[in-house]
Amino acid sequence: MHSRILGIIDEDPFDPQTWSGSSLYFFNSLKSSNALYTAISAMPSDRIQLLYKMMSFHYNMKKWKFKYHLNIDYFNQMTKVAQNKINTLDNNNFDVILQVGAWYNLTEIQNKIFASYHDGNLATRLKSPYGYPVIGKKYINKAYEYEQALYKKLDYIFPMSKWLAHSFISDFKVNARKVIPVGAGINLPRIKSPGDRDTGAPKILFVGKDFERKGGGVLIEAFMKVKKKIKDAELIIAGPARINNLPPGVRCEGYISKQSDEGLDKLITLYSEASIFVLPSLYEPFGIAFAEAMAHKLPCIGTNRCAMPEIIDDGINGFLVEPNDSKSLAHSMYALLEDRGLWESMSESAYHKYYSNYQWDIVTKKIMDVINLDAR
Repeated sequence: MHSRILGIIDEDPFDPQTWSGSSLYFFNSLKSSNALYTAISAMPSDRIQLLYKMMSFHYNMKKWKFKYHLNIDYFNQMTKVAQNKINTLDNNNFDVILQVGAWYNLTEIQNKIFASYHDGNLATRLKSPYGYPVIGKKYINKAYEYEQALYKKLDYIFPMSKWLAHSFISDFKVNARKVIPVGAGINLPRIKSPGDRDTGAPKILFVGKDFERKGGGVLIEAFMKVKKKIKDAELIIAGPARINNLPPGVRCEGYISKQSDEGLDKLITLYSEASIFVLPSLYEPFGIAFAEAMAHKLPCIGTNRCAMPEIIDDGINGFLVEPNDSKSLAHSMYALLEDRGLWESMSESAYHKYYSNYQWDIVTKKIMDVINLDAR
């Protein structure tokens, strides 16, 4: 028996901007394999959203957003929206409810398999060395208890990484049997064949909107050490809207939107023209940008934290360094840029890692293989 899935996410499932683009690729992959019945949004009306934003108000914007996204009453509103939409559907056309994230609880519906797919959870956020906005413990505790209760009711939890799977088991005491890491795919519709990387100045590429969390400062510091030895080296930063007072050799491309053809072409070109990809994040729940870089045959350098050691095989398709260690980071960058044989070996290994693991059809097949064994 092959299961049919009803998918749920907080916004439009097929909007290219939802979940940084992952939603569109994830649900389209399920649809192409005929596993998806339909997918719905649990987003409440603009009026309800405004009400809960006002209820979560704080003068500090980061604290305001954090409170809003931990509001249990708002979670219940999202559950209500999803439930009302489900009531309009033919209950016989699906036997699995697969939700992205933990913002809704539909486990009271009878005779369904309940599963969730995650790139993070509250426990990993609270443990992050990057920190989190300090708000009242009651908000955090209520949200933590909500997640824990939900996870115990779900039949399956599909984290993107083994690192995250361990958190579900150790932090939330979820039965290890039902926690199955499945990875993630890249959020690009196409890949551009790399040009001749033997010519031109060596290019180091950074892609990430949150420059501070993703280690942008230490990268610039390390790059300046590399540039003393490789005079024509360049560092290209894509993602942050603006960075002031950049040193020589560093170029910021600003925010690049994948939603426009121009932005998408620009990002893919940056990947295809780069020599190596570096993202020395302090906290990186998964890191799809690493997979996108590997799809373009780029050796990657990240830190030995979170899920990055699962993506980057140290010494095989890139290097792992300690966070905030500019000396080790510079050494790894220099080694890849100066040793052509090492670069070629890691380049091929990086592409193989992408091809074998980080495609959405591979991810959704893993999910369906598990669910179909339990079809009711």
